[in-house]
Amino acid sequence: MTSKAKKIYLNGIVQGVGFRPFVFKLAEELNLKGWVNNSSKGVTIHAEGENMDCFLQRLVSDSPPLAKILMVRTEEANFENFCSFHITRSEAQQDADVLISPDVATCQDCLHEILDKNNRRFEYPFTNCTNCGPRYTIIRDVPYDRAQTTMSTFPMCESCAAEYQDPRDRRFHAQPVACEECGPKVQLLDSSGRLIPGMGVDQLVQGGILAVKGLGGFHLVCDAGNREAIERLRQRKERGAKPFALMVRSIEKARQEVLIDKKEEELLLSPAAPIVILERNQNQANLLPDNIAPGIHTLGMMLPYTPIHHLLFKGPLDFLIMTSANLSGRPLIYTNEEALTLLNGIADYILVHDRDIYHPCDDSVIQLIGGEAVYFRRARGYVPLPISLTSSKLKKSILGLGGDLKNAFCLADDQRAFVSQYLGDMESFETMERFQQELESFQRVVNVTPTVIAYDQHPNYHSTRFALEQEQQPKIPIQHHHAHLASVLGEWELSDPTLGIICDGTGFGEDRCIWGFEVLYGNAASYERKGHLEYLPLPGGDAGAKHPVRIAYAYLKTLLTGEEWTKTLPLWHSLLPNERKILDRQLEKDIQIFQTSSAGRLFDALSGLLGICTEVTYEGQAAIELESTATLFLRQVNSGGKNEGTEDVSEYPYEIRLEGNEYILGVAPLFQAIVHDCLQGVSRGKIAYRFHLTIAGAITALAMQFQHHGLLALSGGVFQNKLLTEAVLQNLKDKNIKVIRSRTLPPGDGGLAFGQVLIANEVL
Repeated sequence: MTSKAKKIYLNGIVQGVGFRPFVFKLAEELNLKGWVNNSSKGVTIHAEGENMDCFLQRLVSDSPPLAKILMVRTEEANFENFCSFHITRSEAQQDADVLISPDVATCQDCLHEILDKNNRRFEYPFTNCTNCGPRYTIIRDVPYDRAQTTMSTFPMCESCAAEYQDPRDRRFHAQPVACEECGPKVQLLDSSGRLIPGMGVDQLVQGGILAVKGLGGFHLVCDAGNREAIERLRQRKERGAKPFALMVRSIEKARQEVLIDKKEEELLLSPAAPIVILERNQNQANLLPDNIAPGIHTLGMMLPYTPIHHLLFKGPLDFLIMTSANLSGRPLIYTNEEALTLLNGIADYILVHDRDIYHPCDDSVIQLIGGEAVYFRRARGYVPLPISLTSSKLKKSILGLGGDLKNAFCLADDQRAFVSQYLGDMESFETMERFQQELESFQRVVNVTPTVIAYDQHPNYHSTRFALEQEQQPKIPIQHHHAHLASVLGEWELSDPTLGIICDGTGFGEDRCIWGFEVLYGNAASYERKGHLEYLPLPGGDAGAKHPVRIAYAYLKTLLTGEEWTKTLPLWHSLLPNERKILDRQLEKDIQIFQTSSAGRLFDALSGLLGICTEVTYEGQAAIELESTATLFLRQVNSGGKNEGTEDVSEYPYEIRLEGNEYILGVAPLFQAIVHDCLQGVSRGKIAYRFHLTIAGAITALAMQFQHHGLLALSGGVFQNKLLTEAVLQNLKDKNIKVIRSRTLPPGDGGLAFGQVLIANEVL
């Protein structure tokens, strides 16, 4: 009987994840002969033998944990009577089509070696294997071979080469494999650049600020228990009140400070090792100072995800501040030269190494909301994983540029879309430079060269200007909130028109007003605006968001009657008389006053009115602190603690009126009631909580006007508010309305580019 022979082609994340040694061992187990190799298309196998059906089934069912197979194709092949099964040299092809793995946290096997005094990699800061270590951040081009990475300058020693070439070793073709003898080295420098011994652990214990070169860039690190060191870092970095992220030794130590449920623990321990936003444990004495995250009830925590991080915990400290090393408004610092220059005066010491970072990549940030992971920032550990478009095929290769805040772009063709890592806000020249650098290199990694550009229709966005400067490709402007809606529908692969409620801070509307609390009905092909928050005056436009009290002043002066307004005068003590005169004149003469329906500004206004946040030092601060104030009140109520008026936590009044074909959410009754409570001395926590309930109720009421649609998409950065979103989800569940939300992209502007791509495809 003639033996079978097949060619098998696999595409997906099948390189750099131990796939070929897995195939090798499986073939030997099943007594198959032939070969396997990497190609620019993925992995190719020639297999001969009798157990072919079992082999094909187990290729998918038993594949390595980091592998992600998107396509398997087989064809009959000539029987060549191979004597054994072996791994052959990679094939380079011009039209590369292979997925690159994201960077992966240090695995337990490698960690054991790092901590084992008898192992040759004891305390080696660059220990990795096929199951962990750098991937995306070091790759220059595909296929994923050492020569195409920043490890190409480190020839392997005999011992590493033996591991690398042994298909039975877990380091077989682990491209960054290295050891102390042949691999990258770390150096600790003082602020003047002089070499000093150690890894910086002693300096951290003594209260020093250490800049550490990590996987995707530099972090600024200090003892998270040292209030003075934290304050020094905050001042030097000009960070305002923005919370710092923490790295913690272990889950067990983290539980001393925060509440962690099963899903949150899984996220922390996952190969992506993101920052997870967790609620502080209010039922025990917290050891960490409150200036880590001023004014908020959560802490962002992550576990050590590189050998360098694990070695920083060789000392006595259990918690470290671990914040991205970037100057205010500028991109992440990732080269030694930049760090030595730009961090002088910020860091007391700098821990550098000589393995170059090719793709700078920030830490990802996630919070569990309504039982599901919601991305605040999608970067390390998740990029460059694609979004599959299995139900549709793009007509051309398209670039979506995203927006100006929390920018991430999207490259897509055929049936896959690749959203870049978080790049930051586009206001600085340096960030625009980084954007263009990443756009060029990302095209090589994902093998997409765009022929069409989609961009936000806001005329003053830096991304819009960039689009209009490109002369070769056709350009398609996209309405901001339509892109939010299309992004969610695209993630769920829905093409039918769907109702969506989009709540965010800002977006350029079709009527040239600032939109931000929108009821839309549509899909990628088109949309109708079915409703919105009533227009309110925003002094200074988008820039006015930095002054919540001014927003509150303008809103109340517009919404209240003369007599009602007079009663509010005691509430404006934080505004100087001159500020009030200027605002009065602006409102009277309509000078630099922009009409907005923004949900974000509504939260800002209340935060300012209550005196919770009167000056914004980071994006979203006023709303974040308002949510924290409300959540802490709710906790007190739920714990049975004494609190004034806990029996009345109902919604405030509001109105929904029909104007033409649009439903308008009117908030005059809401602010009238809030002013009354303020003047009666009701606590800020209670007012803030009732406000959240009210907005959740209003969103539900707007959705109920269209309940015959049966499905509701929620999107926009306001739905990163856990308290609000969970109230909305519960309300809608009670009304039997099914909700879809973003699953693999942020609901805020980090998911915008994907929606832009889908809309542009419909225009073509």
